[in-house]
Amino acid sequence: MFRCLFILPVMVLLAAALPSAAQDLSPQQVRQSMQRGIDYLKRRQAPQGNWELYQGERCGQTALAVIALYSCGVKAGDPSIQDGMKYLRMFAGKDAGRIYSLSLQTMAFSLIDPKKNLPLIKDNVRLIESAQNSRKSEHQGGWHYTADNSSDLSCSQFAILALYEAERAGVAVPPSTWRSALRFWQETQNRDGSWGYTPTAQGSNSPRGSMTCAGIASLVISAGAMQKGGADVKGKQILCHQKTDNKSSIQIQSGLDWLAERFSVSANPAAGGAYLYYYLYGLERIGRMTNQRFIGRHDWYREGASKIMQLQDPIDGGWHGLGCPDESDTAFALLFLSKGRRPVLMSKLEVSNEDSWNMHPNDVNNLTLFAENNWKTEMTWQSVNMEHAAADHLLQSPVLYLSGNNADDLLTEDNVDKLRTYLDQGGFLFAEAQPDDKTFDRGFRELMSRVFPEPGYELQLLDRSHPVWNAEITIEPDQIRRIEGIAFGCRTSVVYVPAEKVSGTNKNKPSLSCLWEAAQIFDRGGNYPDEVRKQIEAGLGIGLNVLAYATNRQLKHKDEIAEHVVKDKNDEAQRRGRVFIPYLHNGSANPAPHAVSNLLSYMESELQITADKELMNISAADENLTDYPLLFMHGKEAFHFSEKQRKGLKKHLENGGLLFADAVCSSKAFADSFADEMKTLFPDLTFDKIPLNDPVFSADDGGFKIDFLDMRTTEQTPERKPAVKIRQTQPVLYGIKFPNTDRWAVIFSPYDVSCALEKAGSMECRGYTQESALKLAANIVVYALEHW
Repeated sequence: MFRCLFILPVMVLLAAALPSAAQDLSPQQVRQSMQRGIDYLKRRQAPQGNWELYQGERCGQTALAVIALYSCGVKAGDPSIQDGMKYLRMFAGKDAGRIYSLSLQTMAFSLIDPKKNLPLIKDNVRLIESAQNSRKSEHQGGWHYTADNSSDLSCSQFAILALYEAERAGVAVPPSTWRSALRFWQETQNRDGSWGYTPTAQGSNSPRGSMTCAGIASLVISAGAMQKGGADVKGKQILCHQKTDNKSSIQIQSGLDWLAERFSVSANPAAGGAYLYYYLYGLERIGRMTNQRFIGRHDWYREGASKIMQLQDPIDGGWHGLGCPDESDTAFALLFLSKGRRPVLMSKLEVSNEDSWNMHPNDVNNLTLFAENNWKTEMTWQSVNMEHAAADHLLQSPVLYLSGNNADDLLTEDNVDKLRTYLDQGGFLFAEAQPDDKTFDRGFRELMSRVFPEPGYELQLLDRSHPVWNAEITIEPDQIRRIEGIAFGCRTSVVYVPAEKVSGTNKNKPSLSCLWEAAQIFDRGGNYPDEVRKQIEAGLGIGLNVLAYATNRQLKHKDEIAEHVVKDKNDEAQRRGRVFIPYLHNGSANPAPHAVSNLLSYMESELQITADKELMNISAADENLTDYPLLFMHGKEAFHFSEKQRKGLKKHLENGGLLFADAVCSSKAFADSFADEMKTLFPDLTFDKIPLNDPVFSADDGGFKIDFLDMRTTEQTPERKPAVKIRQTQPVLYGIKFPNTDRWAVIFSPYDVSCALEKAGSMECRGYTQESALKLAANIVVYALEHW
């Protein structure tokens, strides 16, 4: 069983300083750059399916190119990959003496149709194992380009990567191979934290950035395969919060410190311009495998991607460096861009006491791997230091995970503000107390009361109808545990799992974190007794259900998330002549408080309007109602206006105002109440369906031409699980016009718009997708301004 090692506490130091500025990325530019690189590699492919041979390696460049193309999203059925894989299979087992080729070939077999390639992967793994240096010297445990008595760290890195991918494909690697490799990488590190190219009696010579990246990644992998995690199983008992071995973590941190001091995306540290793209290929790997957004003060992906795109050949679309063939450099650049942009599934919050927040260092890693296996999507996760992270940093992740046995360190005004901003912007908090909890529960409940001081946002028990019990995996009744949540905005935005005793006993249930830690991701079930296996499967299932509910399985790549999400209010305050849309308050809590702000931000970007995005609640009885051409209203619950409110609203609409309303999550209770109130206001008028040829759906006034929109619905799968489906449909709006006018005074959507604008649509919420809701609502704003 392979288990990935989580980097231990010293990682906090890397995030302690404020990050340096990095150029914000355009996802369109990244995709275009990748496509030009893909086209370059395809043009360079030979008719027999291979790429140019390099130093006698028949399969190395071909496997590397195939891996790069596949990682960039080229389908396995594409002729370039089909021909490349056919070529690689021709030489299966015939490059036993060429570890570089053999390793890359194994990686390609493991990534592309691994079930079909399983016999080839097994054969290659045995060849790689047999080529490992067993001679008692500084070379023991490593590999060389050819099977001899020496080792070099570059070739050894590729052997480790091949074994790692083979384990992910289901081929077990003997512990003796990992043990010997672990010792090799531990002993070849230099005292300053670096690694070089060739082993010596006291580390390795010629330290450089590329080899230090190789050392860090190889140590993460080999240590993860061998070292004890934070949970153990003895018979039918699951033991949580076990002591972990952190020797390798200290060495990994030392390597990261060396890189942080010399960080560059323009040169290979300590090697100048040589092997730049090979170095960046390694830099991406350690950033991803150590689960860090920053190395030192540097956002490694944004800075690296910006530099790579700058260096791309403007004519042929390839990358051309020093030391490697152009095809290899292009593949390395594409692997950085594609793998480095993998979506972040969740972030684990670091707090001051390491023993509290990270008692199960592999928990989130194992849950992420479990999600990858189930969703068939490559993802990553990050750790985030709560003290030093800004709200922008938190918002790079759709889910924050907080676990521990003490939450008192979070009870600061700054942390409260950051968490509220994160949740206000559509984030999701997943928190859990650990067994034998003494103070976390009290501290977390106090934290939530400060984050949500308004009434109506208290932790409540989630009943069996909530998707956390069946969104992906149906949890059996005997595995149900207490889970609480806070309904905020358009969904449950906080999920909390308190510590719990086994029914009828004084024995603690293992926490979800403990169960994730104990999971055998690549050989699930293993030798565990059925009772233990069922607990672990349920724990993973609950975790996956929560993540599916929180994200709708709709994750953004890193380059699709702006580096700065939280806007500077001081800049907004200096604007004049701005569009302003007040929220018509109906007496109930506002379920989507950021819908208007997000809409106006979108209109600023796409339609070049200037807006005031401050939220202002206004009553229908307000004497200043007539100052605003458009009023916005939404809700989930039934409501009623007072007579004074009806009188004020009617006057405003008759004098040229427009009221736009939508039923949050397509709520029938709100829709019925709204229809009743409009009937009371205008008993002689009717709600009419707005035709598709109406100016509301036209681009004539500066909006968008709308013929079809995407609608989110929740349907039951054959396994009776809820699943979000996106279907294209014609827009549906109803309106009220006054006689002898050609102007809508009321526009109503029976389908949700506001939660989509809030960026918080959930599985229970039927309505338009975010992009569709933005276009529809923007058109209504433009219509109101043009007809005021």
